[in-house]
Amino acid sequence: MNARSTFAIRFFSAALIASSALMAGCMDASLGPDNVQESLIDESEALAIPTGSEMRLERTGEGEALSLVPNAAWKELAPGVFENGAEDGGNRIVVGAEGHEWAIEQAEKELSELQARSAAQVEEDPAVDDAIEQLQAQLANLQETAKSIAAAPVDTNLTLSCNIGFYTGPSSAVSGYYGAAALAQVACTGGCQTFTIAAQACTNFGCSPVYSSSRFVCSTPWTYGVTMSGSYGASCSSAASVSPPGIMSSWSGFCG
Repeated sequence: MNARSTFAIRFFSAALIASSALMAGCMDASLGPDNVQESLIDESEALAIPTGSEMRLERTGEGEALSLVPNAAWKELAPGVFENGAEDGGNRIVVGAEGHEWAIEQAEKELSELQARSAAQVEEDPAVDDAIEQLQAQLANLQETAKSIAAAPVDTNLTLSCNIGFYTGPSSAVSGYYGAAALAQVACTGGCQTFTIAAQACTNFGCSPVYSSSRFVCSTPWTYGVTMSGSYGASCSSAASVSPPGIMSSWSGFCG
């Protein structure tokens, strides 16, 4: 990207209206760890994304970093880090090298505290163990995205404009079962760009692998991500990232 490249980013929570291809199946509340469901989504197809919380990412001058246009729905926690709270959990967006550095430091601190708590407990607490596993997965995802940002080539397309959308939240909005979902969608006008999307979902049944794929994207939207089943009401988390420009959306809340 360059001085005239502009990215529009859409964020949304559980009220996703998905395409019919993602809505097949009936809700199953009886799933257990012996029949965990996991679905990898890789579609040249758009999702109908609510646009109530839209943010734009743009570069205003040569050599300047990408920055977000202010949006009242999102609170800036630190440079490159924004959060949007919700009743069913909070979504967070991390942008660029500065935002990822902050997020990695926070994740490492939280992980250290949880590990100390686990070591001090007399009896094993499955909730603490689940939280540690999910945080370790999130930290690995953040670190991998930070590496991608550092290695990303400079885009010389002067007219490229791309839309980037995320869904990180309960899987019931995009699948036939309770759990967590991590999806990203990209599409461009005025040119094409190679994007890499990485996604991971964690539930009380464990964490999916960090699924990653790259595609040369033009005007046809590309949607990629993963859903994973979990027990209704249990702790869940998910994260999806898009590089370039190096953005991660994460969510933590309850399986639904």
